[in-house]
Amino acid sequence: MKPYMRPLMLVLLCCVGMVCCGPRAQAKGELTPAQLAWIDSLESASFTAPAEAGGCAISARKAAVFGEHLVPVLADTSVLNAKQQAALDTMVKIQVQASGWLARFPVSAGTYTVGLRQGKNNLQLVARDAKGVVVDVNSAWLQGSVTNLPAVSAALGDQGVKMGAAWGDVAFSWIYVSVEMHEKALGALKERKSGNVSVYSDLADEAHIQKIADLCAAAVPVNESLTGGRLPAGFRYELYMPGSRDVFKAVDLLLTGGDFTRNGAFSSHVTGRSYVWYYVHHGAGYQLPSSLLQVCIHELHHQFIYAAFPCMNYSATWWQESMAEAAAQKGLELCDKQAAASFRKRRLTELDFFARAGRLPQAADLLADRPAGDVNAWYTAVWCLGQALVAKPADVKAMFAQAAEYQLGSAADNVLRREFEKRFPAISEIIDAARKSSGHDAQGYVKVNACVDERAKELEINSERGSGGFALLNQTANGAATFSGEFRWDNVAKPQVDFVLGYAIGTSAERYIKVALLPPRAMAFTCKEGQWTTLATLDYETPLKIVDGAKPLWHRFQITWQGNQLRLETTDGRWAEFKLEEYWPQKGSYAGVGVYDGVAWFRGLFLKG
Repeated sequence: MKPYMRPLMLVLLCCVGMVCCGPRAQAKGELTPAQLAWIDSLESASFTAPAEAGGCAISARKAAVFGEHLVPVLADTSVLNAKQQAALDTMVKIQVQASGWLARFPVSAGTYTVGLRQGKNNLQLVARDAKGVVVDVNSAWLQGSVTNLPAVSAALGDQGVKMGAAWGDVAFSWIYVSVEMHEKALGALKERKSGNVSVYSDLADEAHIQKIADLCAAAVPVNESLTGGRLPAGFRYELYMPGSRDVFKAVDLLLTGGDFTRNGAFSSHVTGRSYVWYYVHHGAGYQLPSSLLQVCIHELHHQFIYAAFPCMNYSATWWQESMAEAAAQKGLELCDKQAAASFRKRRLTELDFFARAGRLPQAADLLADRPAGDVNAWYTAVWCLGQALVAKPADVKAMFAQAAEYQLGSAADNVLRREFEKRFPAISEIIDAARKSSGHDAQGYVKVNACVDERAKELEINSERGSGGFALLNQTANGAATFSGEFRWDNVAKPQVDFVLGYAIGTSAERYIKVALLPPRAMAFTCKEGQWTTLATLDYETPLKIVDGAKPLWHRFQITWQGNQLRLETTDGRWAEFKLEEYWPQKGSYAGVGVYDGVAWFRGLFLKG
């Protein structure tokens, strides 16, 4: 998931203030005349004309609900009769004509109401179904009274039906998505079950979707042990894995407005389910990349929180994402120890790399949920926080217990921040300590637009479909560079491996030289801040072999880079030389390997210079 999700039910006037009582002291269990008049006006108020769109209608009680008497009256509802209490229970009516989701809870055709009550620590918005059963609890804080009458709105768009009710500065919004909208965005998907996990995909069985379900089912028990939470009876984790980027973009647009397209994964506040674009080439002959499995387990942790701790749904992003990264690491250790080791090594390698490149987010930005320019650097930082949190499990469970008393919103965030600062070192100290202790693991690979997995000393790289992906060695050359090793193509129609050289990788700069090797030709490219330019193409008289019979062939390679000259040497004396259009300094440069729209394997990679 992307780290900057916003709640779908917003309380726009928030603080921790309480409104004072009326002008005269009142006896316990007694309303003042002013309060009594206010609650009577509330009870007798009619509802606004409904705003309608997309099979939904919303109306609000035509009264100054958020006036100065609201909080004092809610503080002692024992003085209210049944009709007065019913008035407070029904501030907003929302009618839906088909099954789906409203804000963050499932609904069927019928009328739902939203009312107010005083919780243990804050004012609460309570949604009920037609039978009066509570289906959702949110919360609010009032800084002062608002005597405006309400205005309601409803509009159908790409993101379902947006509905709102506003009393002046106090405004609430809901999004309704029907099952029909959800199914239209996703298309026909097949369910694979394992334990309490269901994975839905339009990919064939040979794509190993069942294996993902099995591994995730083995991993998800970690969520209860990390948090102390418990799932509702009969709960199933639901993971949707479309094989098409367009399908993922369609459901992302519907459920989030398109916030997660660049991430390729998210868990929805609306449906409580997870969506991962199945963006790798994967089938009978391939391993399941640990980086894809890690994303799946990460997203399922968010589902767990939605179900086991509804009060935490809108808590701070730094907390939610660090716990999801911790759950991914611990969950991999339960279901695939090799994948867990690969994930840990990659995060520690990226930690060292991003720190040297100046890309790690500042602690203040993490705590303030300010977005980072580099998503991978952001997640590397919160992974470090997650490792520090789970090292003290009793403290983590205590933090959940403390914050859970506040029934959502910024009050819970304040508690989390307070408890975190009381129990743990500063964020900057946690990240710095993790980097200093990374040791040999920091000499691994940094992935760029790819799934990277390391097993049995072989590096497997799956690129995003239609996009070049690669992995950089986390070491730099001191001068003229020689990069060598072995590669193996996949036996597909257009196999390609890439050899990448990069320099000036800093807070914003990113420049690469790439030599692409296909069986019949070699090509050279340069890239400056995302803009790729083709330099030259060299065709061989006869293509390199991919397999010998049914056996895949390994080929040696060596790239020599000096000044503005590049030379590639590979099997059977084949070579290619390219001249760069300008001088690119070798000192401080990185080297890496990758693929374009496919998968390839590498081993024995070595950078000298």
